[in-house]
Amino acid sequence: MKVFYDARWILIEDRFDGVSRYSHELAWALSKQPDIELVWVIHDERQLGKLPKGDYVLANNPNNGIAELRLPQILNKAGAEIVYSPFFVMGTLGKKYKLVLTIHDLIYFKHRTPPQWLPWFTRVGWRLFHLTYWPLRWQLNRADCVATVSDTARNELIIAKATKRPIFTVSNAAANTFAMPDTNHSKSKNVVYMGAFTPYKNVECLIKATALVPDIKLQLPAKIPHSRRLEIERLISTLGIENRVVLYDGVTDDKYRDILSDARCAMSASRIEGFGLPLIEAQQAGVPFAAADTPIFKEVGADSVLYFDPDSPEQAADCIRQFSNAKTNRTYVMRGRKNAARYTWNASADVATKYLKSLI
Repeated sequence: MKVFYDARWILIEDRFDGVSRYSHELAWALSKQPDIELVWVIHDERQLGKLPKGDYVLANNPNNGIAELRLPQILNKAGAEIVYSPFFVMGTLGKKYKLVLTIHDLIYFKHRTPPQWLPWFTRVGWRLFHLTYWPLRWQLNRADCVATVSDTARNELIIAKATKRPIFTVSNAAANTFAMPDTNHSKSKNVVYMGAFTPYKNVECLIKATALVPDIKLQLPAKIPHSRRLEIERLISTLGIENRVVLYDGVTDDKYRDILSDARCAMSASRIEGFGLPLIEAQQAGVPFAAADTPIFKEVGADSVLYFDPDSPEQAADCIRQFSNAKTNRTYVMRGRKNAARYTWNASADVATKYLKSLI
């Protein structure tokens, strides 16, 4: 079975965002499936350096909405019969092939602020797209089936009546590169939050919790837009903890692993997620995790996580203190390793392959 895989969302520079990482890891896992021959759809030949060897089709950058209208013509001409996209933003008019689209979550229908790295005209289109569900429904109904990354996200799509097509879960997972030997994390003075700084991520809760636990330092490795950095620096200054919050403004995977290796725990106070990958990454690294008490973290973390009210810095601070106990820390490290083992890219590729075969 020949499948054209949309790898255009894989970032060329030495970093990943959520969609890029998902695209990259699922591509490698699908390449190991014995019944599938993959053809990469790319927009820059440098993307081939991050993919298994194989045939490819050179198309447009998916962020170019005008050029995207021609994508079905390119794929039709290349002989595509089945196309798998790890994202749902894809030109579909005039397609002659079976199509799987992936939607990771419905977050931006509730929080409409677009990623700041997008061009201004794309940000305007983004906001217009997310004002109502009908453009999403039209797009997803152009597919033959729809994938998403968690059962929580799947249920939200069903409740929103986002598509008439079958919806299946191809779970996110962490690459095995995060695995580390066991160490005693309870004596560490560091707490890690890996994630974006959009308002719904609620990093302010963690900063306020840091102010309540005098012996710890909050590590914030992710890229941060300038406007948000100013807001967060003002809060840090107001709380008087400038020497206890580290803003890295983006790190490599290797540096991220180094930061995790010297952490008492990792945390997220995010109010809404499609999956919550940093939870699994930390657990695979043998680092205990504390998370906001929300449906998605309960799905992904089960009983392997300490939970707190995202509106309560005091509860978040209490989680940090609990992880200073060696026995508690060790308990959640062991639970975390067991939990993280539930999510593998090979298992996700098996599910994707099953549904691809159903399209033949």
